[in-house]
Amino acid sequence: MRIEVISILIFCIFFGALIVYPIILSASLISFEDFVSLLHNELYVRSLINLMIFIGISIPIKLTLALLISGLLSGFSRNPLVKVLSFIFPLPWAIPAMSGALSFRWALDVDYGAVNLILSMIGLPKVPWLLTYPTAMASIIAFHVWKWTPLWILMLLAARQAIPEELYESARIDGASTIATFKNITFPLIRNTFFICLLLSTVWSIGEFEAIWLITLGGPNNSTHTITTFGVRQAFYYGDLKGAIASYLSVLPYVVLVMALILNILRKGGE
Repeated sequence: MRIEVISILIFCIFFGALIVYPIILSASLISFEDFVSLLHNELYVRSLINLMIFIGISIPIKLTLALLISGLLSGFSRNPLVKVLSFIFPLPWAIPAMSGALSFRWALDVDYGAVNLILSMIGLPKVPWLLTYPTAMASIIAFHVWKWTPLWILMLLAARQAIPEELYESARIDGASTIATFKNITFPLIRNTFFICLLLSTVWSIGEFEAIWLITLGGPNNSTHTITTFGVRQAFYYGDLKGAIASYLSVLPYVVLVMALILNILRKGGE
C-alpha cells in the first residue's frame, strides 16, 4: 500500500512540475483581451481553419491506410513480396523529419522536382505544388500521412498478430465473408489499440510543426499556417509572446475534449 501511495505521489509531482505548472505559468502571462484580439486576427482564424482541415483529412487517411496495410501484412505474411514490404514500410517513420521534409519539398519543386519531371515525361503539365493554397495544403497533408502512417501500421499489426488464428479458422469454416470477419472478430479485438492510435494521432497532428514549416514555411502568402506555426511566427518573428501563448492555449480545450472522449470510449470498451 505504501509503494502505491509513493508511486502516485511521485507521478503527481512530475505531472504538476512538467505539465500543470508550465500551463498555469503561461496562462498567467496573458489576459482575456489577448484571446479576444486573436479572433480579430485574420491569420489566426485562417490558421485555425487550416488546422481543422489538416486533422480532418490526415487522420482518417492515416488510420484507414493503417487498417488496410496492417491487414495485408498480417493476412499475406508468407508471401515473399509482403515479407519485403514488411521491412520497407517503416522507413518513412524512421527517417528524420528534417531530411524527409526537405527531400519532399525538393521533389515538389515546380521546375526541377522529380514529381513534375515525371508529369512532363508522360505529357502532363507541370503543377505549382507549393505555389497555390490547395496544392500546398495537399502537399503538407501528403507528407504528414507518408511520415506517420507506418507507426500506426506497426501498432495495428502487433494487435492483429495477437489474435488467435483459431478464431479465423472457425470463421472460414462457417463461411464468413472478409467484411464479416473484420467486423465480428478483428476490429473488436484490436479496438482498444485502434482508439489509442486515434488518440495519439489526433494529439500529435494538432501539434504538427515540421510538415508545415519545412515544406511551405506557412506559404504561399501565409495561407498554410496552422496554430503551431502561427505561434512560432508571432513569438519569434514579431515578438508577440502573448499572442503566441494565447494561440496555443486556445486549442488546449479541443485537445482535452478529444482525449476525454477517446479515453471514455476505451474505458467503456474495457468494462
